[in-house]
This record gives sequence, structure tokens and C-alpha cells, in this order.
Amino acid sequence: MRRLLGFTLIEVLVALAIVAFGLTALFTVTNQTARASTYLREKTLAQWIALNRITEARLAGQPPADDNMEGETKYAGQNWRWELKTIKTPVSGIVRLEARARLDGTSEDSWPGSAVGFMGDSLAPPGTPARNWLGEPGGTQGQPPGGKPTPGPSPTPTPGETPPGETPAPTEPPSTDPAQ
Repeated sequence: MRRLLGFTLIEVLVALAIVAFGLTALFTVTNQTARASTYLREKTLAQWIALNRITEARLAGQPPADDNMEGETKYAGQNWRWELKTIKTPVSGIVRLEARARLDGTSEDSWPGSAVGFMGDSLAPPGTPARNWLGEPGGTQGQPPGGKPTPGPSPTPTPGETPPGETPAPTEPPSTDPAQ
């Protein structure tokens, strides 16, 4: 009896088929990963551009004159299209800003990056009357339009602080004796 060393043609073909299926699966996964990476990069950059548009509008100090603005910008070595919409809100002095961005040349229906923000003058600096959030003229923060304070918990003084409504206790002047 003679023993033959090696593989038969059928064994070689089966091994090649297994390798072919494995390589096909590997190339498919690699392709999907590359596409996902490209999409996520585009989505991230588009969202940054949208956030930049909102920030630029806020830094201008007043809402944009146009309710619908659009334009182009170059960012990360690519050309991008952006849109900024200014929408009135029920609170006077506050507007909603909606921005979106996409690569120039891509579908009009595809806006991978978007952001929403608010701006306005409904907050006042400390020590000045704040805007009345009830929408009626004449009130200040914590007071309805009639001028009576809104009932609520009384503030708790911190240690060493005089409670509201009490006069502070007299304190002794600091000693000027150099021996102390």
C-alpha cells in the first residue's frame, strides 16, 4: 500500500472557498467601518459649523436681521453650506435660533449637522429689575405686576449674617494696641 502525501483537488477547492468567504466578510466590514467613519466625521464637522453660526449670532448682541439666513463657509479644507433660522418665541425678548449645515454639493435633503439655541434680553444684570416672565408690563423679578412680593421661603442666613428684619449687633472696634 502506498500512502500519498498532499491534498486532493477537492480539499484545495474547499479551503479556497472558505478563504474567499472570510476575505469577503473582512472587506465588507472594513468598507462599512470606513463609510461610518466618514459619515461621523461629516456629521461632527457639520454640527460644529451649526454651533458656530449660533455663537456668532449671540456674539453680535442682537438677533439677526433676517429670519432666514444662508451662506457658505470653508471649514476643515471643505466647502460647506449653512442655514440659520430665527424663530420668535412666546416670551418677548427671546428668539430661537436653528442652524444646520451640510457639505456643499450634497443632496438638499441631507443636513447631517444641526443645532438649536436661544438668545435675547430677558435677563437683567444683578441689581436691576428683571423682565417679567408672566408677559405683563411693570413687574420685576420675584414680583407680579401688582408690586407685591411673591410669597416663598424666607432666605436662611449664613453663619455670622444677620437674619432679615433684625438689626445687627454692635461690634467692638479693632484694637490698636501694638502688644496684641
